[in-house]
Amino acid sequence: MIKSDLFRLKIKDRIATIWIDSQKDKMNIVSPSLIGDFESVINEIENNKEVIGAILISAKKDFIAGADIKSFKGEKVGDFQPFSRKGHELLQKIEDSKKPIVSAIHGTCYGLGVELSLACNARVCSNDSKTKLALPEVKLGLLPGGGGTQRLPRLVGLQASLDMMLTGKNIFPYKAKKIGLVDEVVHHSKLHKAAKKIVFDIADNNFKRKKLKKSLVTILLDGTSIGRSIVFSQAKKTVLKLTKGNYPAPFEIIECVKIGLQKGLKAGYEAEVIKFEELILSDVSTALRNLFFIATEKKKNPYKVALKNTEKIAVIGAGFMGEGITEVSINSGMDVILKDLDDKMIYQARKNIWKNLSSKVKRRQMSIVLAKTIAQRTIGQLDYKGFDKVDVVVEAIVEDMTVKKKLIKELESICKRDFIFASNTSSLPLTEMSKDAKKPENVVGMHYFSPVTKMPLLEIIKTSKTSKQAIATCYEIGKKQGKTCIVVNDAPGFYVNRILCPYLLEALILIDEGVRIEQIDKALTNMGMPVGPIALLDEVGIDVGVHVMSGNMTDLIKDRDGIKLNYSMPKMLEAGLLGRKSKKGFYHYVNKKGKVKKGKVNESVYQYFDSPNIKKISDKEITERCILILLNEAVWALEEGIIENVTDGDIGGVFGIGFLPWSGGPFSYMNQTGLSNILDRMKHYQNLYGNKFQPRPMLLEMAEKNKKFELFK
Repeated sequence: MIKSDLFRLKIKDRIATIWIDSQKDKMNIVSPSLIGDFESVINEIENNKEVIGAILISAKKDFIAGADIKSFKGEKVGDFQPFSRKGHELLQKIEDSKKPIVSAIHGTCYGLGVELSLACNARVCSNDSKTKLALPEVKLGLLPGGGGTQRLPRLVGLQASLDMMLTGKNIFPYKAKKIGLVDEVVHHSKLHKAAKKIVFDIADNNFKRKKLKKSLVTILLDGTSIGRSIVFSQAKKTVLKLTKGNYPAPFEIIECVKIGLQKGLKAGYEAEVIKFEELILSDVSTALRNLFFIATEKKKNPYKVALKNTEKIAVIGAGFMGEGITEVSINSGMDVILKDLDDKMIYQARKNIWKNLSSKVKRRQMSIVLAKTIAQRTIGQLDYKGFDKVDVVVEAIVEDMTVKKKLIKELESICKRDFIFASNTSSLPLTEMSKDAKKPENVVGMHYFSPVTKMPLLEIIKTSKTSKQAIATCYEIGKKQGKTCIVVNDAPGFYVNRILCPYLLEALILIDEGVRIEQIDKALTNMGMPVGPIALLDEVGIDVGVHVMSGNMTDLIKDRDGIKLNYSMPKMLEAGLLGRKSKKGFYHYVNKKGKVKKGKVNESVYQYFDSPNIKKISDKEITERCILILLNEAVWALEEGIIENVTDGDIGGVFGIGFLPWSGGPFSYMNQTGLSNILDRMKHYQNLYGNKFQPRPMLLEMAEKNKKFELFK
């Protein structure tokens, strides 16, 4: 039996089983140094006359999580090419092997795991809901560098392969079989047996791959040169529309596939080698990979203290936010008591959760049995029964300080003496909320972002009195829910809303000056924001926007020279313009195929703004004014200790408001742009529009000393 740090080889019944079992990591991750080990394993199989074939299978709960990107060291052209070519040679050796090799996949199979499986003669996977295949390299600003751009199109077709590589999305077992990515789907307990049968069938020339059902259109588009040209052209148009040209990786993926299909595999592999290196050396990929690394690091709870029970929690409020908190909790295996004053709200919340679970069943991402098991983890009720048995209560009720304080008092007479009260407030000060609490050290903020099921960030808010145990316990809950957590100090707007508020206000000021709404939004989305600032206000709701940008946020910014509080949105609110939820706000909204879609600008809103005449300014000025004021606020938050480091600032910026993901976050963006350049533009606008653009002392000092922010610590 051959054994290395990643592979174990065991031979039985003429079949060699290659067990993937990393000795250093919880998940199987392939590093460049292990290529030689795998080559030795393949050589052993090739040279052993008793062996007729092999099975590639994981000894862990997941298959392969991908390549160890951190181990890719290099700073210049030529550093990565030898590794890439060596990897191609090994995978080609697997594909050319005279003995059949079958990949048996269970759990996560990402990146190089998929590419390794593509080089095998056949693939079988488990029907487990945790089994998923993906080529997510594009999310890191890279392309599949192990032959994925060449083998995948030839296996599943051009359109299906581009969809998979350009999105990086998960492909679940039955979808994988449908598109031809795997040959069989079986129960986990039968995985090795099924793979073994396929090895024998191939060796005996009895294996026949089922022909995929393809429409005439698919056949014409995938199978003809004219059709492929149409697919490539449309793919480029779609990518450009979605990325605004800020991400080079999708275009390089398309180009590699195109070269391979037009000029052959050899040319395709070489294009992959060259372009992979170009991408990994780019600023965009560097920023995205660093963002990935720090997000991964955030999955570890940094607080080394005893935790309270996180297996079961209570959620008060069955509205949109409470429903979302409940759903991500039960999906993670937690039990939830969901309380509301209205049984209709509880019924609707449970109905919506079941609808989402049923959708996964319909897409065959989970079994009906599992869906029912998850749904049963929620107990909906009107009273406080069972609250004395939980350690953590999360409130998602109306944003009213008096009501929340009253709730704390009420719970103190019902719950355990040392229970944790976690508030989902988006703007109310936790210090004030905990003022009259019997145990203020157990009052903490858990600021989720809407929609909870999709937004990855959880902002945990602490006061000067909040205990480490309370913070650590809430961090653990967030981690279980699949959230990326940052811990921030109590302050107006906390961190995310603190930097978002002046950004949105500046956009509203632009409208007051006469700049058209569509130009503002288009300028910011072209730069890379997922949605324009004005459209964002419609998304969160004009009522919510008015609430957040009032109260303590008003106190924060009212005395700043050049920035003014906006009085237009309260007028819009009085007129019943709530945004998307009322189908009318800054934009009109229409129902299309059961979904609410954004339509044209609601021209009537201009009556609520000063805007006497249409003002034409450059997109550059729009983006600079909005972005610079956000950046300055982020530095201000760092100066005041609201965030403890720039890592949290970048995570909060990207995961909370979608700040230019290609840049890696606000502080990463400032480093890339150059602090001196940032200062020059701030001073330019300070002269034009007042001291709201006055650079923070930290920026001035760092620029003077030619320093950069120390990222990713």
